[in-house]
Amino acid sequence: MRPRIDDHDVVFIASGRHCKIGDIVIARHPYKHTQVIKYVADIDLAGYVELRSPEGTDSRQFGRTPIDQIIGRVTMNLTKRKSLARESLI
Repeated sequence: MRPRIDDHDVVFIASGRHCKIGDIVIARHPYKHTQVIKYVADIDLAGYVELRSPEGTDSRQFGRTPIDQIIGRVTMNLTKRKSLARESLI
């Protein structure tokens, strides 16, 4: 997995909690008052999402995130002029 979004990239978000494995999502961090952009690695039947990142912290450090903490899916990297809506990224 390699990063598709860099720190200063501008992205478009499709709001909503619907996501699938391989999507890039923005979510509320489970322990900090911040938001994170991560890949969806797994979604379990209990409604928890495993988030992964090629760099930085992810579910391996902070655990699975409740699906209601998902804000939306990243659909486009405007800085790189690249659509991310239908790509499988994992």
